[in-house]
Amino acid sequence: MPPIWSPLRQDTLFHPSSLLLEQTSVLRPEHSSSRHDTLNASMPFILPDGFSVPEPTPLPAVTEESEPKDAAPHIERQLRAMRNNAGFRLIADSTLLLQACQLDMDFPPTRQDYVRQQLTTLLTQTSDKALDPDALQITFSNDDRPAVDDNGHEHYSVSLSLTDVALASFEPAHFQALSRSTLADISLCEDTPALTTAQMFRLIGELPLKRDYNAVLQAFRTRHEATWRTLSRLAFLDNLARQLNHRHISRDGYWLALDALGLDRFPAATDTLSMSGRGEKSEVRALMLNGKQVPEIFQISSKTTSHCFIHILGAKGNVIEYISDDPRQMSRRLLAAMNASGLYGQVFLSLEQHAGIVVEAPLIEGDLFTAVTQASFAGLLADSHARSTLDLLRPVARGLALAGAAELWQTQPSILEQIPVASKMAGQVMASYLQENHTLTINPEHVFIAYRPGYSSTPLGNPRLPPTYVHTPDPRPISLSEALISNYRVDHPAGYIDHGGSTVVFFDPTGQGDSEQGQVLGISPQALEDYITAFDFLTWMTQRIHDFWDQQRTTIQQAFRTTFINQALISLKRGSLTRGTFDLLVDTLAHPAPHNWRSLGFFVQGALIDAMQQQYTGLLVLEQPGSPNVLYQAGHADAFIEFADDAALKLHLSRAMASPEWRETVMRYVPRRHHQRLDYLLKLWGGAQAPNPPVSILRPWIDALYNPDTRQAMNHSLCEKRLEDTPFAFLHRLLKQNALDDAEDQIVTSTQVTLADWTERLQQLQRLLVPMSLLLTPALVASLATEIGITSLAIAATHLPGSRYAEKNQALLATLTLGLLQLAPHTPRMLRSLSRIVKPAVSSSQTVAITLDRAFGTRPLRRQFVTPRQTRLEKFFHTDALLKRWTVSTAVSSNLLQVHAWKLGKRFLLWTSDRGQARTLVVSSHGYYTPWSRTVKIPNGTEIRTYAPHGYELVDPKLHRVVNKNARPFALSNTAVHSVMQPTPLEPLLLTDKLIAGTSLPGRLKNYSLSKFQTTTSESYEEIASVVGNSRASPLRGWLPPTPMDVLTVRNRFGMPPPSLADLFESLSIQGIHYDRILLVHCRCAAISALMNRSPVYHAPTASSVIANMA
Repeated sequence: MPPIWSPLRQDTLFHPSSLLLEQTSVLRPEHSSSRHDTLNASMPFILPDGFSVPEPTPLPAVTEESEPKDAAPHIERQLRAMRNNAGFRLIADSTLLLQACQLDMDFPPTRQDYVRQQLTTLLTQTSDKALDPDALQITFSNDDRPAVDDNGHEHYSVSLSLTDVALASFEPAHFQALSRSTLADISLCEDTPALTTAQMFRLIGELPLKRDYNAVLQAFRTRHEATWRTLSRLAFLDNLARQLNHRHISRDGYWLALDALGLDRFPAATDTLSMSGRGEKSEVRALMLNGKQVPEIFQISSKTTSHCFIHILGAKGNVIEYISDDPRQMSRRLLAAMNASGLYGQVFLSLEQHAGIVVEAPLIEGDLFTAVTQASFAGLLADSHARSTLDLLRPVARGLALAGAAELWQTQPSILEQIPVASKMAGQVMASYLQENHTLTINPEHVFIAYRPGYSSTPLGNPRLPPTYVHTPDPRPISLSEALISNYRVDHPAGYIDHGGSTVVFFDPTGQGDSEQGQVLGISPQALEDYITAFDFLTWMTQRIHDFWDQQRTTIQQAFRTTFINQALISLKRGSLTRGTFDLLVDTLAHPAPHNWRSLGFFVQGALIDAMQQQYTGLLVLEQPGSPNVLYQAGHADAFIEFADDAALKLHLSRAMASPEWRETVMRYVPRRHHQRLDYLLKLWGGAQAPNPPVSILRPWIDALYNPDTRQAMNHSLCEKRLEDTPFAFLHRLLKQNALDDAEDQIVTSTQVTLADWTERLQQLQRLLVPMSLLLTPALVASLATEIGITSLAIAATHLPGSRYAEKNQALLATLTLGLLQLAPHTPRMLRSLSRIVKPAVSSSQTVAITLDRAFGTRPLRRQFVTPRQTRLEKFFHTDALLKRWTVSTAVSSNLLQVHAWKLGKRFLLWTSDRGQARTLVVSSHGYYTPWSRTVKIPNGTEIRTYAPHGYELVDPKLHRVVNKNARPFALSNTAVHSVMQPTPLEPLLLTDKLIAGTSLPGRLKNYSLSKFQTTTSESYEEIASVVGNSRASPLRGWLPPTPMDVLTVRNRFGMPPPSLADLFESLSIQGIHYDRILLVHCRCAAISALMNRSPVYHAPTASSVIANMA
């Protein structure tokens, strides 16, 4: 069964380990002015207006040996631990995650960093040179009032850097003292002789540094105060849950803290974090020194028991608990807790100048974290220390850490496994039928029903009275699931007697439908038909689709919302989304405005008698007055595209439609009935295909009447509609309707089977009556009546569920045919109309037939029957292992040796020559690895040769070229070293052990997963047998001396996970089979990257000639 696709799956752009360095909280526990992002190191995060960022200095190349090997696993463990926290569920997949990133990007620099930036700009403007304000100094001297240091020494002069002088301007008294001092009016530096120290001191005095910096802080507070409060509340709740788990707080203190926040239980939704309130069982006190509240420290006490709990935001360890109702005792306890924490050095520095300190613990009225946030920002604005902004991060540090743990490159949502699909649901229905009616617990995909022809046949009738209707049953087997979907009917021969022929139900564990090797079951085909006829599968399936999409509406919309959030962050990091547009998306999520969104669609023509349909897709446009428009391409790697007007939008669509990947992604939001037609229209739009020739060469202008959608595509016309709800609700409704349309098109009803049967019989009767109608009037009347019946049946078929484009075209053709017979005077005009419609009708009929045949998916495979094999249990050459084998006879050359196929366990086939085991084994399969793939130890005495670097897709080098040594391996690995087979097309700096073996551990290899590569058209079993036989050919026949090689392939086993290299090595070891060399001819890319077509491709180079090497 082909894998079920759903657009809920998120595009994976990179390996999941790459996210470890993308999280803001992981990058910085402290503030950094450079604010570089590791995903796109050439583009820093966007800062507020008015800031300038120095050009990033390129870092020197770091060798692989200097990188810590355990850094990534350590960070992964930390991230996994954080994702298991209670607070992470509140910020993950929410708008708060984006708001936290906004806060982090807008976080103001320290006063010293701000002053340094302003001075750098001032020096560049005055001297036209890039000067460092920290390296330039001004010397001040005062003969009357020397400065006395802590040791009692007097100093009559002091040299200060320009940064320190500018920082002194924040304190008017200090700056006035400097202005009264004497300074030497000399050149500031040798490179700028015209710029003197006196001029620079005057320019610094004229700069409004304090006013502008306070404006920056106030702007940050105005914009992010609500987010700050929410993050600090989240950090407190998460830390509270951890303290309870680690028993750092009693359960009474835990519930009392929740009551202080107005909660009766730990919140389960993000919206709860923005709420405010206070319970009735608790009271909260703050610590105030000299009338100023100390931020981030408070006490929660019980009104009934006087139990007090002191909390310090950002502090670790146990919560201080005591019993008291005395406010003075509470003040002393809070002061002692502040002293013991060691986190309030700035508060102590600000109190040194006071002769006495007044300590109070007043009650906090209203919301707790509103007061905490106000105290934090008030302390920041009033503090005069140069690096005071470092303390501001403490209340929200945990919230930023949880935001940094968000996994942007997620695996597929679990809801995907629950999506009802016709093939999967039919399997469940037939499995229940087998269990309830026949007590069989087997896979219905392995149970087939087919007609077995008899040993002889006898025709009915005679030459004078031949049978009027002859029908031969189709012997192709179909599974029970497909039988339910196609509304199976037991077929019988007509017009002859088939001696020994019958319809049987059999079980084939291989799933191939081979009745010769299958086991006949005691199930009556007629009873099976009666069950399928009575079971209205379309109605049942429609109800399941409605129930699923209605019950899982919230989960599905949240999955779309999660993808939207993650793609917005990824686009911002990659630089494809500007900061202004990112802020617009965040505001749209926080305050939904559906009328700002519009959906884009395309005009698609169905049947000839239908009007053009407007097919909407996952392309959504966000419009905001005064801002650039944003195109959201759901499911695409480049999810967000900014454009100025409709012309720019159409230009982007024209370029994108030329990409097959882009068109394929768009089709995922379109029902199957429009896939082929819309793909053709998109190719026309993108210029990837020329339009089909018109129906009439003499009148090409009428093609616009038959194919109006082609004209719309050539003119780049779009259809649009405004959304009435959020984009995620629109996508939910769109996919639900697509699921209903696909079910109606794929599932066959009893009425459809009846109409098809009667139509076939009437057409057979018409073929008999048409020759006689030319001579006999009764036959002409009967022929006309038969044509009326065919037309009526065709019209009735158009009212069946589904699109029925082929049936509508056939009904139109039948109606025209009937008019042609009835209206003889209008014969020429009807003939012209008939000729115009025959070609589109036949083409559409064939297209729909092919589409339905591919939808069932398994019929083309059953056309090739498996030849019966004579399997024997034989000893594998020099070992004691008994393995099943069969002999393959090659038809390429009669002189080739016999080749044996050995069953190595349940998942491998080992192909050897009749002469014995070779010393070299070629593994021909697909290969990939997953984020959780480990490493495997290389067997002792075995040399592993790979044909592609780690992380690359391998272009098929062809098995015969590998065996003939015409394809050169990329690298070889053994228990000692990993080395590259020179020469190689890759750069030498890229050739690391990780690229060669997938790991830097010696003697080990990445444990790649393997799957079957062989098909009926590419590298068949006959081809493998021929290659193995050729490798053992005698050199006396004129060939170069070959190297004997065996070949190992992977088998498809239903219900079993794909094998890995570890399974292969273990299977060989268990059977006592050893090879000196194992050639791994498979891809070595990541599974997710391969699905997204983002893996690099490697072509195995051609090896040099043996004769050339000898020369």
